[in-house]
Amino acid sequence: MAKELQMSVPAFCKKKAQGAKMKPPRVNKEGAIEIARQLRAIGNNVNQLTKRANESKAIPIEELQEIQKELGAIWQQLS
Repeated sequence: MAKELQMSVPAFCKKKAQGAKMKPPRVNKEGAIEIARQLRAIGNNVNQLTKRANESKAIPIEELQEIQKELGAIWQQLS
C-alpha cells in the first residue's frame, strides 16, 4: 500500500499510526507529469493573452473559451 501512495514504508506506518486515512492518488506519476505539461502550456497561453491585454489589444473570445475548455478537461482528470 505504501508504494501505491508513493510513500516510503516508514512514512506510511507513521501516518497510519497517527490515524491518517490513506487514499491512493487519483492520478499516477505519469498522469501527473502530463497534467503538469498541459498546465505549463496553458500558463504560457495565459501569459501571452495578458501581455496583449496590457498592450490594449483585443483578445478574441475564442482564445479565452479554448483555455477555459482545456482547464475543464484537466479538472475532469483530477476529479
